[in-house]
Amino acid sequence: MRRLTTLALAFTMAAAACGGTTPTGGTAPSGAPADMSALAPAKDVAPAATLTWWHAMSGVNGDALNKIVAGFNSSQSKIKVEAVFQGTYDDLLAKLNTAIASNAAPALVQVYDIGQRYMYDSGQVVPMQAFIDRDKFNTSDFEPAVINYYKYQDKLQSMPFNASAPILYFNKDAFKEVGLDPAKPPVTFTEITEAAKKLTKKDASGATVRFGFGPSIYGWLFEQLMATSGALYADNGNGRDNRATKVVYNSAAGKAILDWWKAGVDGGYFYNPGIDNDGAANAFNAQKTAMYIESIARLRGHITTIAGKFELGAGLYPRPDSKPATGGNIIGGASLYIMKSRPPAEQQAAWEFVKYAMTPAVQAQWQSDTGYYPIVKAAYDQGPSKDWSTKYPQFLTAITEIRDSPQNRMTNGAVLGVMPQARQRTQKMIESVLLGQATTQAALDAAVEDMNTQIDKYNKANP
Repeated sequence: MRRLTTLALAFTMAAAACGGTTPTGGTAPSGAPADMSALAPAKDVAPAATLTWWHAMSGVNGDALNKIVAGFNSSQSKIKVEAVFQGTYDDLLAKLNTAIASNAAPALVQVYDIGQRYMYDSGQVVPMQAFIDRDKFNTSDFEPAVINYYKYQDKLQSMPFNASAPILYFNKDAFKEVGLDPAKPPVTFTEITEAAKKLTKKDASGATVRFGFGPSIYGWLFEQLMATSGALYADNGNGRDNRATKVVYNSAAGKAILDWWKAGVDGGYFYNPGIDNDGAANAFNAQKTAMYIESIARLRGHITTIAGKFELGAGLYPRPDSKPATGGNIIGGASLYIMKSRPPAEQQAAWEFVKYAMTPAVQAQWQSDTGYYPIVKAAYDQGPSKDWSTKYPQFLTAITEIRDSPQNRMTNGAVLGVMPQARQRTQKMIESVLLGQATTQAALDAAVEDMNTQIDKYNKANP
């Protein structure tokens, strides 16, 4: 059994995430049989009576998860799922590494989006594709943007569970106040800039009381801007065709993003909340900013917090003025992995639960309870989902966004073994530019050099 001490140390530094070109097919991952179904238990294996599922959902989301578990347990009498909360995504992954080393891993685990390479390199996962191929499980109704995110070499490694994407949040009342049409929110970099200038407001003393735009310095948001720019973050198809050997975001696309961001801050119409997602969200709620970008996971919270203060608008995520046809957004969130170390009966039990969790009725209820995307399109025909979309029409913008995003290696997102460090290094890079400590190209080049050294070390330590 491979022990992943190097990987575990990498992920203890991670910041929790909110987030394939072709349908299933193509070359099997290195070392895996072309017939992926051979990796799953025999079809006639009876499922185990008890299944342990480790997850990282707390609060309202945890309640919604427990509702799914209770529904499954009451829907049949052969399998009982025991859901065990393990803290944050990072906490869970650290505990999982320890459990793998002592042969005590659960049958099913929820791992965040940037843990993909970790899980693949562990050698401890039964690819979800193996069960799909064995049972000829139909995934044709799955949202392409969601299912493609969790593929490596076009084979599904895990089952998407909680999926999100970023959008532009804006204050409709502020738009009307300055003569902007809230029905036509800005989309391009230039449009965002021009709107931000109009929305910025100063008091009699000249102090800024409202900034036009206020994005957080968050690595995930930069990754999204690279994707909407139709640009790769890393080589080898963003690490999806083969393991990435370097990051490549010090490109013209990366420089254009930082130049735009820096110009807005220097011009006084972009607010800089620093490396603080909550700070950016709080500033928007307090009307200190009129626009910002963030995950749809914030949607319901914003609507609740600003009720009676102003009307919330939702727009497409920013992109270059050229609106490249190859550009689009990346999914975030987390997915479910079935662990190889458990007996075949437990693996089969996990698969039975995963199939239940993917049913339209369950997915619709999950969306209604949490605000995450349904994985299957048929969920939108279910009552809870219809009610959600009626109550929160802003969500429809997010649906349009992911469905209109072309499916390619840029929009599938980057997969790196050191993705947590890459995200943190990106944040330091952006901060250095906004604070005037480095020019855009110098900051990009320095970050890329640092990360390529870490990627090389990781690849050598985990051949």
